[in-house]
Amino acid sequence: MRKAFKYIVLSLLAMALLTAGGVGIYVWSLMDGLPDIAELSTYKPPLTTTIKSRDGVLMAELYRENRYMGDPRQLPGFVRKAFIAAEDDKFYEHAGLDFQGIIRAALTNLKEGRFAQGGSTITQQVARTLLLSREKSLERKAREGILALQIERSLEKDDILNLYLNQIYLGHGAYGIEAAARVYFGVSAWELSIAQAALLAGLPQAPSRYDPYKNPAQAIDRRGYVLERMFENSWITAEEAEEAKRSPLGLKGYSNPFEDVSPYYSEYVRQALLELFDTDTVLEGGLTVTTSMDSRLQRAAREALREGLKEIDLRGGYRGPVRVLGAAVTVEDALPREEEEAPFFEGDMPTDGAIAEALVTGVSEEGVTVVAGAAVARIPAERLEWTLPRGRKITDLFSSGQVLLCRFEAVEGGGLKASIYQEPIVEGAIISLDPETGEVLAAVGGYDYKRSQFNRFSQAKRQVGSAIKPLIYAAAISSGYTPASLIYDSPIVYESDELDKKWKPKNYSSRFYCATTLRDALVNSRNVVTIKLLKEMGIQRTV
Repeated sequence: MRKAFKYIVLSLLAMALLTAGGVGIYVWSLMDGLPDIAELSTYKPPLTTTIKSRDGVLMAELYRENRYMGDPRQLPGFVRKAFIAAEDDKFYEHAGLDFQGIIRAALTNLKEGRFAQGGSTITQQVARTLLLSREKSLERKAREGILALQIERSLEKDDILNLYLNQIYLGHGAYGIEAAARVYFGVSAWELSIAQAALLAGLPQAPSRYDPYKNPAQAIDRRGYVLERMFENSWITAEEAEEAKRSPLGLKGYSNPFEDVSPYYSEYVRQALLELFDTDTVLEGGLTVTTSMDSRLQRAAREALREGLKEIDLRGGYRGPVRVLGAAVTVEDALPREEEEAPFFEGDMPTDGAIAEALVTGVSEEGVTVVAGAAVARIPAERLEWTLPRGRKITDLFSSGQVLLCRFEAVEGGGLKASIYQEPIVEGAIISLDPETGEVLAAVGGYDYKRSQFNRFSQAKRQVGSAIKPLIYAAAISSGYTPASLIYDSPIVYESDELDKKWKPKNYSSRFYCATTLRDALVNSRNVVTIKLLKEMGIQRTV
């Protein structure tokens, strides 16, 4: 009996030694070829390049990963604790691995029959994100655990948390807590409230599932879970937790300012950066670019160009309705009914200043009646004068059943007035320079960047035309002429072997004005005087 017991003990001991040896050999094989954790000490992730105006307005963000580096140690304590509560509440206690969490995750995975939980600590997540892949396998998990232990021996806890909070993906293209705070709430990370911090802390587990824009109910539930964990760990009070749970999401609705502020200018700057630096530096280098653009002048230039193009377009006349529904309808026919949708036209109730499609339901010499959604509006006859060719009447041009694009405005005392809105098809550009320095203070390359990305202030090839005349007159003044100098505006003929035929320049009016001062010639853009002046000075001197 004693021999049998001794044999069993020895056998178990041998099996334990063999198992331990096998595990040791397996661990040794995993350690072979592991990434060097020294890379973490020189952590330089891709950062967002920002383009700003001279008065500090953000014009554009250029990036592959939208990330701004920050030091989480400067954040309010509850912001850091929110992420620890959500992901690894024993972060400051363990040495890289949470064995209780691993066992809990293993049991859950066995029950589910799949990788339902990972049981990863924050340190493991840093190892996986920065040094390994996201492959779901036992070997990757083991390598992750080994690296986590090595990281804990090499870095301070706060340094590990710093890496995590700057690297983690939080949805909507935001990497790191600073970018996420801007994307979701329009604030810097140090300005986050407890509720906002808890919502962000709930995202790393599944950014799509807990996306507050798409799934607000799930996001609120997840936020509540994080707040409970913070309270259970005594990191916030019960009152703070309840107040945060009651807080609305308060999302900002982030969009890259590129298209909203000055798209043509920003694109021009982007191309200039690519000429100075390589693509990786522009999209990952975290450059801060300050331009010479003044945002106030830029807004004025954009508005001036758009209004000018609209005026030019209106001179070309009315281009007709958006479409014709092919049926004469009344106001009663077009308005939505309680029991059914409007049979001919659908749309939201337009607000003051809105541009929307409207259905014509009545036409008379006094104007046109239109319906948009549940609103009835009148286009008075005086607002239609520009649409009428000479000799035509309102009833000749408009009819019931037409769909017009209209701009609506509120009328004092209630109701709406409308006018036909016609988006110009003509294009143009405007550029404003500081004559002392050559700095571009404002530049707009077209009516609407979304409609056309062709940048007319930098890409269009156009003739100089009369814009060269002030330069010729400036050269003349520099050469001794005065604004009172006289040049005869009279016919002149040029012959040359380089010309196919004789050239007889003339003024726009086809008239000649005899003795003309330089001042009058410039003011009235006289071609012949300018040509004679250029001939007297000589081309080379003018150049």
